[in-house]
Amino acid sequence: MDAYPVEFLTHETPLLVLSGLGEPETETPTYPLLEDGGFKASSELPPVTTSAGVQLLEYFQRLDASSGVWAGRAERLAKSPAFRIRANYTLPPRKAAPPTSGDLAPGAEIPPTRALHSPISPLSPDSPLYPDGVISNLWLRKHQLLLPSVFVCFHELYTESNDGNIQSLRDNELIASINAAKKHFSPTAGSTISTSIGGDETRSSGYRSKFAVVLMSDKSILSSPRIDDRLGYIKRSTNLIANATFFFVPANSSAVELQQFALNFLSTLYPLAIEYYRDLSKHSRRKRNKGSVPPPTIPSSRALSQQAWNLRYEFKLGIFAEFRQEMDTAVRNYETAYEKLLTEVFETTTSWSDRWTQARLLADITILRLIRCHLWGEQYTAAKRRWSAHVAHMTNMLDRKGRGTETYGFAAWMSRWNKCLGELIQSGNFPVFNVSVPASPRAPMLGVGIDGMEPPVIYAPPEKQISVSERIGPQDLLHHAGFYYLKAAEFMSVRARRAKRISISDSADSYDLYLCPPPQEESATDHNSSQLSLLSLARREFDSRHQKRMVDSIALQIAKLKIAKAPQDQNLWGEALKDLRSVARIYRKEGWWDVLEDVLWNIVQCGRNAGEGGSVVIAELELMCSSVFKERRGWRYDLSRSLEGVETVKVKPTLVVRGGDVVSFLTASYSFETPNVHAGDSITSQLVISSDAHASAAPIAFSELKISYEGNLRTILLRHTPSPPRPNSKLNKINLKGKVQEQNHSLDEPLPSPTSIKSFLVANTDLSLAPGETRIYEFSSILREAGDAKAICATFVMYTEGFELDYMVMLDTEYDDDDRVDAPSTRSVHQITRKLIHTAPNGGTGVWWVGEEGGPLKKKPLRAKEPGTLTIMPRPPKMEVTARSTVEGELYVNEIVNIELAVENGEEEDAIVDIGLRILGWPVDDDLPSITWISDGVEEPATASLHPLGKLSPSAPPTKCTICFPSPSIPADCAIEITAHYHLVSDPDTPIHKSVMAEIPIVNPFSTAFDFSPRVHPDPWPDYFSLEEGTGWENGKRVLGIIQRWCLTVTLSTTGGGAVVVENWELPIHAVESGGEGAVCRVIPDENPKESLLLPQAKPTPLPFTLDIQKRSLEDRSAASIDVTLILQWRRDSLPSTPLNTTILPVPRLPVPPSEPRVLAALIHPSPTLTQPLLPNVLIVRYTLENPTNYFLTFNVLMEANEAFAFSGPKQILVQLLPSSRAEIEYRLFVFPVLGEKNVRFEQEEEGGRWIKPGLRVVDRYFNKMLRVSPGSEGVGVGKAGLVVWFKEVE
Repeated sequence: MDAYPVEFLTHETPLLVLSGLGEPETETPTYPLLEDGGFKASSELPPVTTSAGVQLLEYFQRLDASSGVWAGRAERLAKSPAFRIRANYTLPPRKAAPPTSGDLAPGAEIPPTRALHSPISPLSPDSPLYPDGVISNLWLRKHQLLLPSVFVCFHELYTESNDGNIQSLRDNELIASINAAKKHFSPTAGSTISTSIGGDETRSSGYRSKFAVVLMSDKSILSSPRIDDRLGYIKRSTNLIANATFFFVPANSSAVELQQFALNFLSTLYPLAIEYYRDLSKHSRRKRNKGSVPPPTIPSSRALSQQAWNLRYEFKLGIFAEFRQEMDTAVRNYETAYEKLLTEVFETTTSWSDRWTQARLLADITILRLIRCHLWGEQYTAAKRRWSAHVAHMTNMLDRKGRGTETYGFAAWMSRWNKCLGELIQSGNFPVFNVSVPASPRAPMLGVGIDGMEPPVIYAPPEKQISVSERIGPQDLLHHAGFYYLKAAEFMSVRARRAKRISISDSADSYDLYLCPPPQEESATDHNSSQLSLLSLARREFDSRHQKRMVDSIALQIAKLKIAKAPQDQNLWGEALKDLRSVARIYRKEGWWDVLEDVLWNIVQCGRNAGEGGSVVIAELELMCSSVFKERRGWRYDLSRSLEGVETVKVKPTLVVRGGDVVSFLTASYSFETPNVHAGDSITSQLVISSDAHASAAPIAFSELKISYEGNLRTILLRHTPSPPRPNSKLNKINLKGKVQEQNHSLDEPLPSPTSIKSFLVANTDLSLAPGETRIYEFSSILREAGDAKAICATFVMYTEGFELDYMVMLDTEYDDDDRVDAPSTRSVHQITRKLIHTAPNGGTGVWWVGEEGGPLKKKPLRAKEPGTLTIMPRPPKMEVTARSTVEGELYVNEIVNIELAVENGEEEDAIVDIGLRILGWPVDDDLPSITWISDGVEEPATASLHPLGKLSPSAPPTKCTICFPSPSIPADCAIEITAHYHLVSDPDTPIHKSVMAEIPIVNPFSTAFDFSPRVHPDPWPDYFSLEEGTGWENGKRVLGIIQRWCLTVTLSTTGGGAVVVENWELPIHAVESGGEGAVCRVIPDENPKESLLLPQAKPTPLPFTLDIQKRSLEDRSAASIDVTLILQWRRDSLPSTPLNTTILPVPRLPVPPSEPRVLAALIHPSPTLTQPLLPNVLIVRYTLENPTNYFLTFNVLMEANEAFAFSGPKQILVQLLPSSRAEIEYRLFVFPVLGEKNVRFEQEEEGGRWIKPGLRVVDRYFNKMLRVSPGSEGVGVGKAGLVVWFKEVE
């Protein structure tokens, strides 16, 4: 938009003049016709330059909206009008000076009464519009820069002295200065024009600008008490309104207060500014509605018509509406003005005259302002349609009345017109085109963008006001600015082509010179620079929206333009090469081969001129591919001489090129004859390379060819050795079996090439390749180690005088990525469909060439899915390894594990054998055990990972040894893996392995069940009245409580597969917990000596323990608990000589209830010393009633009759117990024999008896509570119906 006057394109904002604030403007532009005869608004008082004034000025400058008007739009402009800072301000004159006699035509007389008009009006003779011009940019300049909507005077209130006379004198001077400036502007509502002090009457300018005053003070009201009175006096004398046109900034205002004052001040004055422009609109509307042409100062025959005047008024009304930010009103005024311009001005104005050019300029400006109003209201489709309609109107107008649209002038106008629309879109920063804001759901997208975010929209969606049935084409939608910059560049190219057709003899009258230079200057104009700048703008817009293909297309155009300008600027060769390389990478990936060919030839040209030899070599390497690119006649296709004669290359380039990154004429594949092979065998493989170069290309000879593998294969390095010429054959096989030798380099010897390694297999052969030739290199090697091997890469190395090249062809696509040219996953538009000679009939690469070197060859397909992958299986072992445990069944925790190992050599020759041991499934909480090897009775701890067995002969008996280690402390499913690592004496480089696995499940040796029941203590209880006699001591503390006896019965059974002998057992007490003063507990040793306890397999065996517990205090009746563990020392019954194993079994916490009255029933066995023995069917049951409390208790005791037995003893009795005492009641039960009855057995008891149920009821008379009878000895239990006693049947 630089071709248009800046005033025509400036966005209108109210003008605010700040007079007397800060330093005045030092340089002011000249305004022709708007300075002479103007009204000077000056002040003799100095400007406000205090720190507060400077700070306030900075805040005003931050709020200035004269630039960046699109940011925030109406919300910002409502508070931030544009303003200028002046000290001595000159208002433009309202009327032009009267004409002199020299201004009249010869013979004309000066009329007695002259009508004077504005100096820039078409009615004034000195105006550039006189007599038939419509409007000029000077009128816009007057309202934008000279004629303010609000004029503000800033003054400093005098506070240096508190003398009343001096302050009154200075206040009168201030009043005079304010009134002198105020007289030039219309008074505010409710006020009158006042004259300055002294009575000198001066004329007013007549302008309707608003007037306001701001006073500032250096002292506060505390330092100068008369400030309020003085302000009131000044306000009354100047007839101003407080906080409307009269403002005061207090002293010592903070920065925040000054900033807030600036905001409030502008908000207050903004309605006054809008009222000012509304008054101007009313004035123009009244003049338009008169319907008559104003009389000119000097009559002329070419005066403006009534329609032209209406056009002028409509344009003014649109400008004033923009000042008020009423864009919908401005749109209507501009539409009316444009219609009048098309129908009246263009049709009545002489074609290609100055007025015609001015009309075209006014049409462009009107449409640009109209488009800007549509964009302001986010009516994007309407703006684009108006822009396109103007192009259609101008095209029709030029074809009918002008010089047509085939001129360079029209191309320049179209380029400028597209650029203007792009600049409008870019300067507006609209949310719909903002690249940093996610697009709306209904906006059109280009797909998924970066990091899961959608890219910005490429065009604005149509407005909701547009009917759904209305047809909307792509040309009606507003796209982002990049499209219009690109279109402007295209028309700039058309302009350049048309400018080249200009002849020297052509006259300027035959060309369209609208905003264009004459033909001779046009032919010398640098159009490429303009086109480059437009394309750069377009590329930035497309790139920000991820339109990569458009970016690449534009980058290619930019590169070609730089190439065209490069002869004048050598630096452009390098810049063009940089753009071409990035474009080539994309076109190469997507398969645009025709375009890529053009790019590569340009890269060759740029590289030769810029001294980039590497780019030249790579480009020529690609251009040699005949299946993709066409052959250029006369070009020398010789890669080794590609830099010959290029003097710009100063440094010899060293290149490393990956085959997947370029379009190559060279292809390679690698195949193994069989996919699986054992270590120690030989394998045959083939490397097939083919050339797809142009037929006219020179044969290419590589210096080295390196084949790299992954796995257990060493690198093969082939070195070029020229061979005698062979018959012209396109298919040649070279047999390198047995010719590849291992080579090592010493540290002092230099490597043959940067790609060489210190240890490799090397062979010398012919590495030359003619166009269309295929060569098969066949290798054979001995495999030593097992594993997977894979051919990874073939590196072709070329050394020439001009460059060094390492060309890497990936043989395995797993090590390549999707960016390579021939990748299957590449989103290529045109895939490479070359039929290579080393492919199978089905298109695969699994081919094996059969035939002798120099003879006919034929190919057969390979069945392998990946012919370049080899699986090296271990050599089949013949070593016999057996391992078994010395114990049958499962192993127990905490015992020594013995594994017997036998190794027998089944190979045909001697072998060196080492044994490796690995334990699997070992508990994490336990450390790995220490292993001991026992050979020939000699124990040897394992110190290394392998245990050597030495040399084993094939005919020797099996070598035996024993592996010992302790089992874990917790059960686990373990296994021991024993591996024999050996190699034959004749082949030490081939390791062989043989493994066996022995399962060793570890389980607990015992399964336990626990029963904790009370017993009757045999000792008498202490006398309640003589406690001292029953006291005792435990660990230095006196023990006074009642002793209670309990029995812990542990039922043991084995869980493994063999019987276990328990030699010793212990029940250590770890803790006794009591709620009172504490308690003591002891295990009563058995009177009989301990004997070995045999635990048969899966048969339960009881193991009783007797415990006595006593409280330390007789008054302590709280509950207690006992923590114990069971320690067993055992051995297997089948291994009597082995050392004892110790197992610690956890025992649940033993609960001791609180001391309460209870009844215990004990079975009394008769003494063998009785003189009269009891009958066989008689049982003696003794009931013990215990009262450990401090209360006197009385119990009712009742023995119920029973059909199973008869009893002797009290049937019913009353028992009274003193505190801490007990009583015994004995019954003899005569059990009746029961014939034919099936005995009822108690669980885990032996057969041969039955349970009887004596029913003794004990009731506390006071609490009426029945006590539960508990077992108190062996043979007494608790069944479902209560207490039961075991009776053994007598035969």
